[in-house]
Amino acid sequence: MSEESFGDLLRVLRRQEGLSQEDLAAASGSSVRTIRELERCRVMAPQRRTVQTVADALRLAGDQRDRFVSLAEMNRFIGSDARAARAFLTTHQSGPGTRPARIPRQLPAALPDLIGRRRELSAIRRLAVLANGRTDHHTPLVVVHGPPGVGKTSLAVAGAYQVSSRFSDGQLFADLRGSSINGPATAADVLAQLLRSLAVPDTEIPPPGTAREGLFRTLVRDRRFLIVLDDAFDEAQVRPLLPATSQSMVLVTCRPPLSGLDAAGRIRLDTLSHEDARQMLAGLVGPRHAAADPDALDSLIRLCGRWPLALRIVGNRLASSPTWDTRDLLDRLGGRNGLLTALTAGDLDLRATFTMSYRQLAAPVATVFRSAAAIPGPDFDAALAAAAAGLAPADTAAACDDLVDVGLLQYHNGRYAFNDLVRLFAAECLDAAERDRRAADEGGCVSPRRPRIAVGAVGGPVAVGSG
Repeated sequence: MSEESFGDLLRVLRRQEGLSQEDLAAASGSSVRTIRELERCRVMAPQRRTVQTVADALRLAGDQRDRFVSLAEMNRFIGSDARAARAFLTTHQSGPGTRPARIPRQLPAALPDLIGRRRELSAIRRLAVLANGRTDHHTPLVVVHGPPGVGKTSLAVAGAYQVSSRFSDGQLFADLRGSSINGPATAADVLAQLLRSLAVPDTEIPPPGTAREGLFRTLVRDRRFLIVLDDAFDEAQVRPLLPATSQSMVLVTCRPPLSGLDAAGRIRLDTLSHEDARQMLAGLVGPRHAAADPDALDSLIRLCGRWPLALRIVGNRLASSPTWDTRDLLDRLGGRNGLLTALTAGDLDLRATFTMSYRQLAAPVATVFRSAAAIPGPDFDAALAAAAAGLAPADTAAACDDLVDVGLLQYHNGRYAFNDLVRLFAAECLDAAERDRRAADEGGCVSPRRPRIAVGAVGGPVAVGSG
């Protein structure tokens, strides 16, 4: 691709066909002014539909058409950014169907023992087949969402390996750090990372903004990439990272479902079934421990609430302690008191995982989360949660729905419920808030006291005092 402008090329091709600007306008269904402005390079972002109809009117096909359309895409960049993009394509794109010299293969290692996700993996394979059959310019997007520590990244990586052969131009992986204590990565920084993965030198990466987004979309256009965006924070972070092509596929993992994005499929992950949890834990601890005391193994599963991260932690602790048996580990976990403290192994820490989600909650949502831990019984409705939190029913119902979205509450038939491990964490948060309140009271700052909640004779919430 030369350094000529799109307008220069358009003028040359028009004259080769013996057409005036008026002739080309009539043949393409455009206005004479549009053709004139395109040739004068006064349209910095020509509409794709206009470019296609003009190409049809000029009877362009094959390499010549690809060059014409690509140069129109380059016209979306300004000044040196356009020259950088052309230079990149000159180096890495000698013709349609060719590949960059270095094909990215960035998927992290997959877990050797992913258990109990057959239905979800099947859904990813099915969506990948559909992606290969699309002819529009909408990138198939699959959102894998669910609670913290439930195995979203493990599923996405395993699924990506299973379908990677369908995406011949490579696999890109980016950590969006949506649950990081330091805050999520910016879309601009992730785009720079992706461009580097496509062998764009730092000196040729446009500044943050539409030029950087456009260069990324141009380079992946008409190519088959599988892009895994791990741990997304929200829709605004993801949108600039989506290619405008049907040839690629994007897998996003996140805690909320990102309902604002148009997704080809959403896969919600939850805890494992008891049988799948047993298979996972038995695989981690080995056949000797699994067979020696099946009842103790089941007790560990119940104590872990069938939570994949908790199971991995206890499995790794037992496997790395050859002098322990399953009962020893149960004793060391110490029942429910102190369980979250005990559920750590190396850099695996269940409480830290929950804490990241809790810190990202809006203040009213955090209040509902920790206050609901004081509600007796296995589940509750929004009215009871409102009484516990001391908030308006409508605000509490919205907060409960937000907690369901990020996986900290479960919802069924109008009732909300905690997973046992999440309830333990919510109770810790409530105790911490109580300590902060008492400290504020001692300092002369009066804070609202925690209500004690009971259930009335007809099942409604009854405030019975404060303490």
